[in-house]
Amino acid sequence: MHIAGIVYQLLVALVVINLALAFDYSFIIGLILGVIGIAVLSGIQFGVQKPTLTVTALSIAGFLMLVGIALTFTGPTWQIINQTAGSSNTSQLLPLLFSAIGLYATTLWLSTVSASKLDTLDWLANFLAGPGLHISLLTGLVLATAAVLGLDWLGSTWEASQTITKRFLDRGIIPPVTMLLFFWGILILVGKWWNAVYVRNVVVKWQVQESRQVENNVDRVHSLIYQVDKLDDRLTYLWNRHEQSFLIPRYISWAVPVLGFIGTVYGISLAADGIRSLIGSDSGLSGLSSELGNAIAPLGIAFDTTLIALTLSLFLTLLLALVQRTEERTLSTLERQLREEIGG
Repeated sequence: MHIAGIVYQLLVALVVINLALAFDYSFIIGLILGVIGIAVLSGIQFGVQKPTLTVTALSIAGFLMLVGIALTFTGPTWQIINQTAGSSNTSQLLPLLFSAIGLYATTLWLSTVSASKLDTLDWLANFLAGPGLHISLLTGLVLATAAVLGLDWLGSTWEASQTITKRFLDRGIIPPVTMLLFFWGILILVGKWWNAVYVRNVVVKWQVQESRQVENNVDRVHSLIYQVDKLDDRLTYLWNRHEQSFLIPRYISWAVPVLGFIGTVYGISLAADGIRSLIGSDSGLSGLSSELGNAIAPLGIAFDTTLIALTLSLFLTLLLALVQRTEERTLSTLERQLREEIGG
């Protein structure tokens, strides 16, 4: 817990420094603010000596840092989507991107090693449910906006990539929103996968060790064998919570291709309006070619948004199936181990 907390504090300080630089403040100001943040969080962690309060303080600090990073990335990204700005200088934003990824990973680490006062089964159900939706959504927003900025930079430096970047950046708001949902779903599933693998490794450790020293909340789950009369009900509850935890990932997996189809309908609607205006115009043959090109240009939105959404949905659905299988294997291993010990 202490190591994870120290790493988290260092990441928060790094974000504060880089946010100060991104908003054109001096490095000294950022460093002073970062040191103050570390001092406050360290005082809570080592002075109060309450793990729950420490995790809460670190989570709030990490949430605020992710909000700051997301706002920093959203400004230039929105300008690119609206085509009101040229290529952005993304090099100064790279430390913030890596810091956001580090904060998300360390949040998973903290949830693994921290203690909780919840009932053992409730804690396990919440743990397997994966990271908090707000943390994963903010990190997904950072990744999606960083992807837009990266595509813009790639299109301006490598001419051969302009065909791809045009499909993402010149098709309105739907492709960036699709990427946001994609990264949000990926982060939730990665967090659930990590937690499921961790629980499974702990259960395997039970099988090879006779003595079971209680080191964390997962080790407390072994106490369920002393409640034989309630074991079936508790396992049923755990399986139900497992099924419920996939509601949001399944919704995201469903929403991504639906966004593509919405883009298709929107693009065809714009093209139909353009063709109707062209038919009613008095332009001669000389202007027909250019006007026809402008009229059918929105068809690019129709087809490209669907192409992007279906491609991203393909990978997201595959990861969803793999993570669900991993979590089901973890729960099956846990259930078998508990039942064998009761029967033995």
